[in-house]
Amino acid sequence: MKKNIVLLLTLSISGTLLFTGCGGGSSDTSTPINPIAPTIPTDPTTPTVKVTITDAYQVESLGTENTISATVSLGSTPKDLYLVLSNYATTSVSSTITHNAKITETARSKSISPTHFTKKPIILRAPQYVQDFSSKIGTLLSKANTDQLQAKTLAVAERNEDVAGDSKTFYLDAYGTQSTSATARKVISNVTTNLGSKTLNIWVSDDSFGSGCGKAKCVTQDMVDQLADTFLKTDLDNDIYDWVTNIYEEEWGSAAEAKYSELIPEDDEITILLTDIDGDDSPTGGVIGFFWSKDNFEKGSIGGSNERIMFYADAVMFANGEDGWDINDFWPKEMVSTLAHEFQHMINFYQKRILLDTDIDTWINEMLSETTEDLVATKIKHIGPRGIEYTDGSAGIPGNTNGRYPLFNENNTLSLTAWNNQLADYSKVNAFGAYLIRNYGGAKLLHDIMHNAYTNEQSVVDAVNKSIEGSGKTFDNLLSEWGTAVLLSNIESPENLPTYNTGWFTDTTYENSTYEMGSINFFNYDPLPTIHTIDGTVQAQGNYYYKVGDNLTGDITINLELNGQTEATLIAK
Repeated sequence: MKKNIVLLLTLSISGTLLFTGCGGGSSDTSTPINPIAPTIPTDPTTPTVKVTITDAYQVESLGTENTISATVSLGSTPKDLYLVLSNYATTSVSSTITHNAKITETARSKSISPTHFTKKPIILRAPQYVQDFSSKIGTLLSKANTDQLQAKTLAVAERNEDVAGDSKTFYLDAYGTQSTSATARKVISNVTTNLGSKTLNIWVSDDSFGSGCGKAKCVTQDMVDQLADTFLKTDLDNDIYDWVTNIYEEEWGSAAEAKYSELIPEDDEITILLTDIDGDDSPTGGVIGFFWSKDNFEKGSIGGSNERIMFYADAVMFANGEDGWDINDFWPKEMVSTLAHEFQHMINFYQKRILLDTDIDTWINEMLSETTEDLVATKIKHIGPRGIEYTDGSAGIPGNTNGRYPLFNENNTLSLTAWNNQLADYSKVNAFGAYLIRNYGGAKLLHDIMHNAYTNEQSVVDAVNKSIEGSGKTFDNLLSEWGTAVLLSNIESPENLPTYNTGWFTDTTYENSTYEMGSINFFNYDPLPTIHTIDGTVQAQGNYYYKVGDNLTGDITINLELNGQTEATLIAK
């Protein structure tokens, strides 16, 4: 049942109030701030929280009580004052915020206004039909017994190895009613990895290959060769296969077939099918690639199974170069990053869903994939989610419209744990994952999230608790700290506080690889972070950013009426 919770904020100020306009992202000017709002009476029995601001930046929890009264002493040094409201409940709450500060018409006109920026191409992963299939996995699996496995072993012939130039039909749906004719354009056999010998097969739909293929952009052999080189090649710690399996372990193994009779046997091969996904012939947007677990099943169970451990990659977008074509052009490089993203999903299906019998929440699964892209960005020479050149470990410069964070800034109040398969969902889980790995153990944290038996946010908490810095942390702690880290991201290495921004790269070494985590300052992106100056809804398990004012001095009294499950964190900087 949705509750209407009233949040009342009273500011009584002795000293100087200098309103120079509120900084931040989206517009709240449709409901103007009352120039002189009445002081809201408070219960005299409510204890007062007293906060004295003495540092250049300071973070104080005002608690989670239903009623909070706080006196904030700012002194004579002007400070910007913010609140982060973190709703720990599983239902959204409404808030009403008023204060008695005098806001001049000039100042009000300067309060948060929208920033217009150039929209980036739409890049989607995990189409709805793939997610729908994934939600039904539990009904498709039945535990194998010895008799079933023996009968299956006798009945199923071993699949022949692919050979370059071979032709075959690939199914594009789960029912075997949609298909494409394709040719094997690259086979790299018996490559030594830390997980044994592996083979990569790259197939291309015939209608997408060669000059004059009939599509808006056509795949060539050189493109195929360069793509193969990024995913699997000789020597260790030099390709996507090595970097991603180093974190999450193997993508498929004999334990799958032994456990569930419907699954295909291990053959140590991975297939990439380059095809025009959904037949949209779009070189500049749409679904760029995905992993679909239907192909891990035998055809007798899923009619549209290709009986391979495989990815689907959009041929038209991959073939879209800038001046000619190079693997480092925007769309080819997005494809390389997408393979790292989807490889996490592939491994997750085996390690989490099959071996641990755990159907992890979608938002966590996607967070792992998004954060994998963050970790391998410098290795694949990509701007990554930060949208900053891979050689630059700094937080970049103002006005950045690249990467995931402009969209996050526009949507930073979304519920973290709700998943609606929108681009904004990818941006929010990316931002949360980036915060986690920069504060609680780097690449090892991602490994530990995958390799525990929890399905929901407890899988994150369990992994965080295993880190040196995260002992005793709860999900509520992580949610509020995340909100704090966002607002403090323009400060390099804030002391004893969660941070996105150290000023440069921070290394994280796990097992056989070292990964670089670049700095992030959300105030360097266009649009800027959304920071509200009026009331609004605090989403379930989400944060709401509110700006009390700019250049404040003196004593400020804050009174809040909350729902008992929303923490108010005060930030002065």
